[in-house]
Amino acid sequence: MKHLGGNLTALRSFHALVKGGGVGAAASALNVTPGAIRHQLRQLELEVGQELFVRSKRNLQLTAAGARLFETVGRAFAELSAACRGLAVSDVQGELRVSCAPAFAALRLMRAIDVFTQSYPQMSVRVFPAERADETMDVVIAYGERPVSGTRIAILKDETYFPVCSPALAYESDITGVGDLEGLVGLHARDYEDWQRLLGSSSGRPIRFRQEVVFPDAHLSIQAAREGLGVAVGTSILCADDLRRGTFVRLLDIEVPAPNPYFIIQPQGSRHPAVDFFTSIVVEQVETSRMG
Repeated sequence: MKHLGGNLTALRSFHALVKGGGVGAAASALNVTPGAIRHQLRQLELEVGQELFVRSKRNLQLTAAGARLFETVGRAFAELSAACRGLAVSDVQGELRVSCAPAFAALRLMRAIDVFTQSYPQMSVRVFPAERADETMDVVIAYGERPVSGTRIAILKDETYFPVCSPALAYESDITGVGDLEGLVGLHARDYEDWQRLLGSSSGRPIRFRQEVVFPDAHLSIQAAREGLGVAVGTSILCADDLRRGTFVRLLDIEVPAPNPYFIIQPQGSRHPAVDFFTSIVVEQVETSRMG
């Protein structure tokens, strides 16, 4: 990809288009005309020397080059925003208390903490397990609802489940139909409901894996699949980075909506600029990864 030079206007238009899902949304967000957005995108593709979008009238789809650029630009804009806010809050002290679902904590939370600690260098962060979620926390990140009063933000309400495994296992197993899964090790999170939910509408009978391994949470089942132990149920939030890097592949053409969204809950007593900033980072990181 060629050097991008200083065309920040085009990069901002590109970022707004992908994040908003269309030219109209980008134009509205930037307060410009749709024609201006299209012009900036044409200029950006000329400058980078590659097509950034798959031309289709049905939906917005990024090329591999476009996905890489969107990830880089989104991270850069988030860091710039954090740096600007950090100028005003660098002397704020205290502790940010976060309760988080285990899989989300392991696979999605670290980057947000990194940005936060750079912006609030005098603050510490303490992460608690999901079972500790209550009104003493500043932020609660929960899979599904929690009996904690406060404001709620639903992240990726359109999250989906789908089967995943390592590229090597996919190549060795030549999986072309649901029945081919029966020769593999099935990896489960907590119980057997993940695969039952995923395959319930795709198979007339229960799948009988060669062997089955049940883990206490989705992070471990996904980690096991990453290391080639078997096939797991992945999600659009938790597996975004692995799919982008190529450490995971999706199997078959099967997906179902997740039964619950992730919620970010801010208890009533936690209304502090640092809490709002951390929440905005988490939302930005997850929404940016969705388009990768």
